[in-house]
Amino acid sequence: MVTLNFLKEILSSHALRNNPSANYFYEFDIVAFDRSINAPDFMRTHFALKDNKELTVHPITEHEFKKTIHKWFFGRERSKNINPDGLENLESFYHSLQSFTKEKRIFHFQNVNVGRYEYQLGIDYDYLYIEGEENNFLVYFNAQG
Repeated sequence: MVTLNFLKEILSSHALRNNPSANYFYEFDIVAFDRSINAPDFMRTHFALKDNKELTVHPITEHEFKKTIHKWFFGRERSKNINPDGLENLESFYHSLQSFTKEKRIFHFQNVNVGRYEYQLGIDYDYLYIEGEENNFLVYFNAQG
């Protein structure tokens, strides 16, 4: 059975494998939050961005979501992941994620690093939101310097 901790471990292991020998590191994670909470409000609270009024979400397709995951799992510089194609691994992770979240829709956060928040959430990043049947989920990938 797929659990939140199982998904967190997969994300964490990919982040660790991809960490470059440079002055930055990768952080990949998934956080569940209640469906009654507005996604931008959750993001503002979770990352202390209370004054970021520019934060918005826009819907993305399954294909765009998989492309984002592939980029962070296998497309980063000096990726140490064994299979650079990674399609089987990617599909397995995606289906586990889909099964656990009971995904209805996927969104991508926009205007994450604006104004005084520039680089607070990473020098490169993707923050995504999955609307599930029972809970919502923040899934994120970032490079921190």
